[in-house]
Amino acid sequence: MKKAFLTLPLLACGLALTACAPTTQASTRTEAAPATAQANKPLISATGQPIHMALTPTFADQPGDVFKGLEQVGDPGVWVLRDRTRADVDGLKVEGRALREPINVVLIDLFAKTPQDALLRATAALDAAGLKPSDRYPHGYQAYLNGTFQPQVPAGQAFAKGVGSAREERLRLFGPWKTGDGYVFLAGIAAQNVTGQGRTFSDFMVTREATADALNNRTPFRKKGYVDLLSKVDTARETTADHDGCAVVLVARE
Repeated sequence: MKKAFLTLPLLACGLALTACAPTTQASTRTEAAPATAQANKPLISATGQPIHMALTPTFADQPGDVFKGLEQVGDPGVWVLRDRTRADVDGLKVEGRALREPINVVLIDLFAKTPQDALLRATAALDAAGLKPSDRYPHGYQAYLNGTFQPQVPAGQAFAKGVGSAREERLRLFGPWKTGDGYVFLAGIAAQNVTGQGRTFSDFMVTREATADALNNRTPFRKKGYVDLLSKVDTARETTADHDGCAVVLVARE
């Protein structure tokens, strides 16, 4: 697994990121056959309670599923998951292909004192950025970091902007995970077009950039750069559409 290309320093926490720009197109990755999953380990939530999920052989700590060595974060999974499989975007397809949902936002909080404090700070920031809790989207998703899975938070809800309009932006938040210096959240954000005929996929990157800018301008979370998670997929059966393979990283200033 490739390490991050360390070119853009994050002075607030010693993190350095790749110079992955909003319009940079990561090279398309060839899909490999999934490896056998690891032994079924207890999954622990932010509150220390076990999470019970079915073990499937389609996710493992292997190339294609986990990015190794992101400073101040560790080894994040690169996909939004459902029962340890790569989730699609609310059942939507692009040109008949499964639309896989990447992790494309990373939030790092070095100031939160507890998991509950970290969650309150993250949700308050999303609220200030215009994303409100909503139960209108499918739920029950997970994400992976450093050997453990965390469920979607708040339980049963995503965060949404533009609900009821022709374009809806929806973010799923996962975490927090405790790291050596603070707490980390992973998130997947996507936009959908809504018409009288139903929903279609709009984009990953436009809404990722708009949300990152809103967080940067209105909240303590500052945009520090991008990491290329190598999660761009374009095969006969799966796609990540306009996604460039990168996640934007934001670090709380205070």
